[in-house]
Amino acid sequence: MLSVLTAIGSMACVVALGWVIQRRGLLTGRMLPRGAAPDGAGGAGARQILATLSFTICAPALMFSTLAATDLAHVLSRGAAVTWATTAALALVAAAVARWVLRLPAGPAAVTTLAAVYVNGGNIGIPLAVYLFDDALAVVPTLLFQLLVLAPLTLAVLDRSGAASADGGPRARGARSGWTSVVHVLLAAIRNPITLGTLAGLLVAVVSELTGARLPDVVLIPFDLIGAAAPPLGLLTFGMTLAVPMPAPTPPTPDELRPPGRRPASAPWWVGRDRLLVRAVVALAVLVRNVLHPLAAWAVGAAVGLDASALALVVTMAALPTAVNVTTYATRYGVFDGVAARATVWTTALCVPVLVAVGALLG
Repeated sequence: MLSVLTAIGSMACVVALGWVIQRRGLLTGRMLPRGAAPDGAGGAGARQILATLSFTICAPALMFSTLAATDLAHVLSRGAAVTWATTAALALVAAAVARWVLRLPAGPAAVTTLAAVYVNGGNIGIPLAVYLFDDALAVVPTLLFQLLVLAPLTLAVLDRSGAASADGGPRARGARSGWTSVVHVLLAAIRNPITLGTLAGLLVAVVSELTGARLPDVVLIPFDLIGAAAPPLGLLTFGMTLAVPMPAPTPPTPDELRPPGRRPASAPWWVGRDRLLVRAVVALAVLVRNVLHPLAAWAVGAAVGLDASALALVVTMAALPTAVNVTTYATRYGVFDGVAARATVWTTALCVPVLVAVGALLG
């Protein structure tokens, strides 16, 4: 328990330092790298530079070096199965609630589902895995499920709903027809640096498993050195992001909420209550992310006999907040982007007490 609280407290200090750096402008002006400009002054600010360094260089190096030197049995474990099963089940529940209880059209329902189950495995998941469990592999099952299952299915729904409503409004008319858009976004997801580092590490691990040959340490040590910077940089960037004021999300537009091609027999309950709908969607995301997913991971993990350490790892990964990528996807398709941003903020704020509770109960 004490070690868990110490790790979380240390992470909180680094996040707080990032907040102070951004709030006080300590990396602006002369301290900023040449060619960069402070946030809000045009160009890339210190926060963007640190985020880019962590996301494109350090985190991929960490994932590659960790996976390349590991046994595949550690990745394809019972804990991974628990992660996949609980995420899939809650995705189905969230989709059903969004579609048939909230009575949302397919596009907004897809974004709502993604906000409820797609977690921040990069900036928060990797530091948590390293500092709490001394094992970056903890986040790999989550990243793989999101890449191979959640993203393709959700983007396919968004693409089809965008194409079906191509004449429904100005935002919808910007969507690409057919499968072009979903292929474009999926390719962008695969080209994600963390994804590339993870897949490359898995490929090396598979080859090593088949041939019995391992990469020599002299090859992996540079990746280890660079990857060691990923957790603190991710936490600093996260703290700096918290210091940037978030614009208030606008309610969804009528075109966003109109079912494509037809009218419902009766008007949905949210007609004329747009702000109430925003609160309902965010509440659903918070309920799943901060309450139901950790509880489901604990119940299933305990039922299949995970040991204390594996159970704590699975529950901690299940308590991660909504990923910023959800807002990126929503913005790309012009669907519920403001709602996705608010869900990300709230689940991130509430994940801290949840993680402390997980550490107290399972640490």
